[in-house]
Amino acid sequence: MQTLNEIREQPIKHQILSEKYPDLIHELKSFIIDKKPEEISFVGCGSSYYLAMGLSRQLKRFSRGKVASDYYSGSEVMFGMKRISSDSLLIGLSRSGESSETVEALKKAKSNGIFTAAITCEPESFLTRVADVSSKLDFINEKAIVMTKSFTSMAFLASALARDLFSNETLLNYLKMIPEFSKKILTETETLLDRLNFGSFNYFAFLGYEEYFATGMEGVIKATETSLSDVDCYQTLEYRHGPKSKVNEKSFITVIPNEKTLEEELKVMNEMRKLGGTVLAVYKEKIENFPTIVTDYKDDDFGDWFLRVIPLQMIGVKRAVERGLNPDQPTNLTKVVKF
Repeated sequence: MQTLNEIREQPIKHQILSEKYPDLIHELKSFIIDKKPEEISFVGCGSSYYLAMGLSRQLKRFSRGKVASDYYSGSEVMFGMKRISSDSLLIGLSRSGESSETVEALKKAKSNGIFTAAITCEPESFLTRVADVSSKLDFINEKAIVMTKSFTSMAFLASALARDLFSNETLLNYLKMIPEFSKKILTETETLLDRLNFGSFNYFAFLGYEEYFATGMEGVIKATETSLSDVDCYQTLEYRHGPKSKVNEKSFITVIPNEKTLEEELKVMNEMRKLGGTVLAVYKEKIENFPTIVTDYKDDDFGDWFLRVIPLQMIGVKRAVERGLNPDQPTNLTKVVKF
């Protein structure tokens, strides 16, 4: 199964990225230092839109107001629905580098005098020809239709860049830790999820805040496209305001807590369990009385946000298998969306 194999390859790819990071990022980092944009924003489609969401929040977190950041869908920029200031850098995110809306978004931005960049896995793609500067993860070579290792690898690269630009003293440790934690999370995920009967669930929800909300939204795409399941994502406490009406004994709720809101998120977890749902946590340490995939990432800067996607990727695949679906052949989907 190609999709499953590529999920399992992520620790290896993260190790390669860690070692190659200086060369991979040099051109883009130098461009930013030279041009000094007042805003660095991200644009993408599908999974890359939620990649843009997480990266924008990471950049704002580490820049502490030194630069602004936002995130856009390709169509928003392409149609001129969002105004981007002329002193900005817009970074297009695309595995293939051929997603039509993202390519058109960079063209539109460039025609308005905005600096443009690309982060992609295809070095000879159209996006790299449009952008002023590019970072190319040409060692990813993802064959499956569903994005897995490309998502987390592009996220790792740009999350590291946020530290490189604004908190350089944390960068080397971050580059070293991520591949180690990636391997641990994958192992824990397979061990824990193998104990569960995914044929007994017909509804899934992913709950979290800030970058972890972006994690959950990517989980929605993964579980939807691989298993055609009913899937939601909300901020954790917002789930109480109506959506919890869907929870019953056939519900699987994954909470992606952070240290600041953990106490209140635990209350939601307990409530969902009382309603009959099976509740899983993805957190930096074991949460008592709940099955937990432990990331071991101790900092409170949300830097493991993309690693927490790995369990959600696996949930989608395991549910698909239980339904007799092939994740390598998702319904109605192609690897690249063009018009």
